[in-house]
Amino acid sequence: MSGRLYEDYKELTNKPNENCGMTIGLINDSIYDWSITLTAPKDTAYKGGLFILNAHFPNDYPNNPPEVFFITPIYHVNVKPTAPKSEGEESLGHVCISTLNWWKPHYKMKEVLLNIFSLFYMHNQDSAYGLERVKEYNEDKGAVYFEKARFFTKKYADPKTGKKNFDRSQDWDFKI
Repeated sequence: MSGRLYEDYKELTNKPNENCGMTIGLINDSIYDWSITLTAPKDTAYKGGLFILNAHFPNDYPNNPPEVFFITPIYHVNVKPTAPKSEGEESLGHVCISTLNWWKPHYKMKEVLLNIFSLFYMHNQDSAYGLERVKEYNEDKGAVYFEKARFFTKKYADPKTGKKNFDRSQDWDFKI
């Protein structure tokens, strides 16, 4: 077991990030596979949403970054909306953030998860998946983009009404 990974897990479960609604658990009791639940902030298009992510850590963590991806469908320019078409391509729901793209071994999961949480507020067009989402974000102050974000949140992430059993291969690529 990676001592550093255990330290990261212990730090997050004992002292969670302040101002972030976040819970973390192990998948199948494996320190290398985490399930993370984020509660979206009230002052965003994702308000009221509970979003589940998975993190898979390589055996040589922290020398290489984890793969972190949303399980709950989310409409966001920095989250991959389509399934991989070839071997080695990022997973559906893959999160594109600088701490994962330009990984340094001294980064901790606390930083990674804070950066992911900040996606509820920020939309980095320079590392976007899909030009159509960037176009929507830039047009009319993002009216269509944020309406789709609210729609996805209500449909999939609302704890009261959200669709719990969705098809990961079909429910992500939003078309009107």
